[in-house]
Amino acid sequence: MSKHSAAAILVCAIEGTSLTPDERRFYRDVQPAGLTLFSRNITTPYSGIKTLLEDLQALRHPGSPPLLVAIDQEGGRVARIKPTHQGSALPFPELGPAIAIAGGADHPDAVGILESFGSELGEALLHLGINVDFATCCDVLTRADNLAIGDRAFATTALSAAVRAHAFLRGLQRAGVLGCLKHFPGQGDASIDTHVGSAIIDRSLAELDECELVPFRRMLPDSEMVMIAHCIYPKLAPEAASCSPWIIGELLRKRLGFAGVVVSDDMNMGAIPQDSKVWEDALIAAVAAGADLLLVCRHLDRFIRAHRALSREAARSPAFATRLDDAAARVTSLRYKLRT
Repeated sequence: MSKHSAAAILVCAIEGTSLTPDERRFYRDVQPAGLTLFSRNITTPYSGIKTLLEDLQALRHPGSPPLLVAIDQEGGRVARIKPTHQGSALPFPELGPAIAIAGGADHPDAVGILESFGSELGEALLHLGINVDFATCCDVLTRADNLAIGDRAFATTALSAAVRAHAFLRGLQRAGVLGCLKHFPGQGDASIDTHVGSAIIDRSLAELDECELVPFRRMLPDSEMVMIAHCIYPKLAPEAASCSPWIIGELLRKRLGFAGVVVSDDMNMGAIPQDSKVWEDALIAAVAAGADLLLVCRHLDRFIRAHRALSREAARSPAFATRLDDAAARVTSLRYKLRT
């Protein structure tokens, strides 16, 4: 099973607004778990997105579950689908950055606005064939110069972030689109953007428990997916959280009781070494640590290398093969819940 398991835990991407012949061959023959959409894939009118995704779904083998079709549609600057085109308003939901929605408040009226926005956004995404939104940001913005998170956070205090993010998640999932809590165990105190390089968050478990973990603890029972940060938390573990058995296995799984799908952040980000062999080792380390779904968000050759590296390690190590099969089973079970 492990050769197929390697494909079943990969979420890839495409380079443009339609499939190239090589991309079509990859999705047809390898059968990855799904793909993430980016601004480079977005066409107007938006019906082109729907056509693209129907084409991709048609490449699945008979009887296989729906492809996981994801997007980062948080609102504000992280919104792959924009609400305007050529100066004219288009019917796509947008209320701006998370931290400013409903004036940043967490009273019942504000919660209602956030939940309604999540629902409206979810309906719009699902209409296009997008069934997963890599949102919400559960990060608490505790560091003002953290521009990577910045206004993507719902609040600067733990309880308010929990209440506001949870409302958005409820609305999104009520519409039939799965959310994904990120970036565990909390990236609001980072001083470096992990797209660029390694970020060290020097907080103890007790400090995290009082702040960063509050939104996660509140929302985990309502979420099928959690995305792991590439940050390093030296007081918890020596390696990046996305490759840490302690952070994934002990903290998230055992102490917080999460039984859903653990998602890596994009493995092409600068926080992960990108040299060929070291990068492949990082993929293997992430799965061995407990990640169930690996995001590799650009370049067909990377998708192929990731598939080969995971398959090769499974053939070499029975323990890794077992872990890979466990991850694949969890992802496949999730995919059967997805709508198209």
